Amino acid sequence: MAAPVARRADFLMALAYATDLATGHSRDFALRSCVLAMRIADVARLDEQTRRNVYHQALLRYIGCNADTHLLAAAFGDEIALRRDLQRIDIGNKPELAEVLVRAITRTFADAPPAEIARAVERGMAEAMQVSVPILSGHCEVAQRIAERIGLSDEIRENLGQLYERWDGKGLPRGLLGNAVKLPVRLVTLAQDAIALMEAHGFETMKEMIARRAGGAYEPELADLFLKHAEQLFEGLDGPVDRETILALEPIPHAEFDETACEEAYLALADMIDMRMPHTFGHSRAVAALAGAAGARMGLPVSDIRAARWAAYTHDIGELAIPVSTWMRAGTLTERETDAARLHPYHGERALAALGGEGKAVAALVLRHHERLDGSGYHRYAKAQDLSPAARILAAAETFQTAREARPYRAALSDAAAAAKLRSAARDGKFCPDAVEAVLACAGQPARRETAERLAGLTPREIEVLRLIAAGHTAKEAARLLDIAPKTADNHIQNLYSKIGVTTRAAAALYALERGLVQQQISAA
Repeated sequence: MAAPVARRADFLMALAYATDLATGHSRDFALRSCVLAMRIADVARLDEQTRRNVYHQALLRYIGCNADTHLLAAAFGDEIALRRDLQRIDIGNKPELAEVLVRAITRTFADAPPAEIARAVERGMAEAMQVSVPILSGHCEVAQRIAERIGLSDEIRENLGQLYERWDGKGLPRGLLGNAVKLPVRLVTLAQDAIALMEAHGFETMKEMIARRAGGAYEPELADLFLKHAEQLFEGLDGPVDRETILALEPIPHAEFDETACEEAYLALADMIDMRMPHTFGHSRAVAALAGAAGARMGLPVSDIRAARWAAYTHDIGELAIPVSTWMRAGTLTERETDAARLHPYHGERALAALGGEGKAVAALVLRHHERLDGSGYHRYAKAQDLSPAARILAAAETFQTAREARPYRAALSDAAAAAKLRSAARDGKFCPDAVEAVLACAGQPARRETAERLAGLTPREIEVLRLIAAGHTAKEAARLLDIAPKTADNHIQNLYSKIGVTTRAAAALYALERGLVQQQISAA
């Protein structure tokens, strides 16, 4: 089968969705800002290379925002709430900025006595710049590194290093002034502020605030151009923006990824997700290594192994919607926090929904990585028949790896203790025993049983053929789809019938359904 190819723009959209979650922006904020920024670029009659830079700056402006988030949370509490408040003010206005920071600190210490709150505010305001400048510098450097890893140009990376700079020199961390701030940076800052202000205050008030900030946050000529065409520029931007719209905006030539580039892009996503907190550094990489090795041990098709590995890299992308301050707290989560946390597979699937081709299989696995065979998982309470071998492996790998990592609210388990806990859950019907044993064997734990027993020794090719005939394809159609001879496909069918003990397509289809080899849609909860 041909190596998978994806548009790089698909990965940009996944990154954009992730940054919307992490920064508290509204649904499709980065996508809508991309549309608006490109419309401004068109009105300004910018050249193609500048338009390319605007496109990437709009989608990727905040890709470094997860760096050192635990430090931001330690200083100001709920960093998502803080970022949401900062979207609505002119951060060059010191009284407005101070008000937001005081509100954040007060919120963090809300249960403390008044005198302690006052001391916390005094201390926090005195240390605000000392804390913020290194964090914001880190955001810029991480954004540039991620951009490099997904193959973006030096010029685009330079722009991402200026994401907090302003026309009037009051930005951070370098205080660049005027044209020293690159035009794509200035334009995207204006576009994103305009969307945030419109959402918060309405269209007319937004225009008034943009006009007041001309000469401050925005260069006067650019602000005037925007205000002159504001109605036209905002047309149709009050709802979601679809994938096709963003793909159509990408300047030609369109960048595509081969399998190697896709692997690096997924890995970059993993590192972006995990860098929020020190105790999650490398978590997704470790889960991916286990899932990929276990899939190979169980004899899954190459495409399944790849999907399991890529899903492991991105399985926690939806957790970006949960404030780091929640995960850093030593106590148990509240009921509301638990409900929000249990939605992270949904947000993960939505973040990856833009990816075409094999990305759909990856998104489906991310949606299911906390589901259990007995229906006791979340967030849709799926059961065994909806959980493919790859999904079962991912669930086991994630659970085992997480158990042996320390968290602020619990100590790490030893490998042996984590293995015992996972096997116990398998005995209770929550995890697939074969998937559990494959994961544990790959983690160096003594094997308790042979793996792949439930797949009856089927080869990867036989699994692919079984899936196709279970979906209603004939032997000839299966041969065409797999690019093999019809006689070869028929031989595979006869062999797999013999291995699973059936003689008809209907019985084979039922076998495939029972073992999650034919993935169905999860019914509404």
